[in-house]
Amino acid sequence: MYDKKTILVINDNSTAAIHAAEYAFLLAQNVNANIVLANTMASKESAVAISPASFNDEEILEEQRFSIIADHLLGINVSESGFRPGIKETDISNANECKLAELINRNKVWMIVKGTSAPVTEADEVQKLKVHIVLNKIACPLLLIPEHCPVKIIDRMIYISDLRYFRMEIIRYLVKLARVCKADLSVAHLTAKGLPDMSEEYALNIFTEDICRNVNYDRLFFNKIKEKDFTTAVDVMINGMQNDMLVFVNHHFHIEEILGGYDTKLHMPTITVPQLIFPY
Repeated sequence: MYDKKTILVINDNSTAAIHAAEYAFLLAQNVNANIVLANTMASKESAVAISPASFNDEEILEEQRFSIIADHLLGINVSESGFRPGIKETDISNANECKLAELINRNKVWMIVKGTSAPVTEADEVQKLKVHIVLNKIACPLLLIPEHCPVKIIDRMIYISDLRYFRMEIIRYLVKLARVCKADLSVAHLTAKGLPDMSEEYALNIFTEDICRNVNYDRLFFNKIKEKDFTTAVDVMINGMQNDMLVFVNHHFHIEEILGGYDTKLHMPTITVPQLIFPY
């Protein structure tokens, strides 16, 4: 069953997690992926709790349901036409960040999805997995879903990078995603803090020669963000340019500006659209 892509949803049974799971379900339908709900809360039926050893183990049975979200997604799945994602659960309530990262890498997870909400108290964070630590140990990206963003197909996504440090493997990943969703994909040059600005001509040349020549997608565009205030720049990209997904790398150049700090919880309440964050 899991020869397809796997989307792993971090599930604490919160309203934010339910919303994120609905978004992940819609995405899974479009990219032909299966879903694994990684439950951070202990199962009420601990005697038959699912082992997090592997998503392919026989003990992970579709009949075993320990979360509200699993039942919710199954209900949606039955009523939907077209591709129906496989939905399974695994118990990670006793797994630390290193064990979860090992599990993700072993099973070649395509994407992790996590819901975010505000405000988040320090007491709440003590009880939750520090997903930013997991992100530093895995190969797939993390998709953060704000609790109140619309559950919809992506129309416009924007990859934010200083083009001196762009990564072609990220462009290729995004082109595949954009093609399936029939979405516009923009590559935005945003000068990294502390570095000299790049001329628009030079940035456009990198985009044309190094990116466009290596990928074939007719809805791939270029933007050079001239706004120096990062908060304003992000607002322009979301509300001015109507992007419904921000993409960047877990690197201090931009993550400290966009999310408020390199070692933060990877959450900024003012960002109202999903954020796809790739490991550095």
